[in-house]
Amino acid sequence: MAIERTLSMIKPDAVSRGLAGKILQHFEDAGLKVVACRRLTLTEQQARAFYAVHAERPFYDDLVAFMTEGPIF
Repeated sequence: MAIERTLSMIKPDAVSRGLAGKILQHFEDAGLKVVACRRLTLTEQQARAFYAVHAERPFYDDLVAFMTEGPIF
């Protein structure tokens, strides 16, 4: 059986509301195994690189601003 991995980000609004633990618990209750976690604040450069696929879309600058406004988990 192949092992699959995915990246999940708990966004700044949920982190600021203290929901990270509940969200992680939801993943585990669904049978997923969390193998690593870290809390960090994306720099503008990191957010722009991560969301580069959306660079031509009208919401791109707002997305970058939102994702850099506070820590993600």
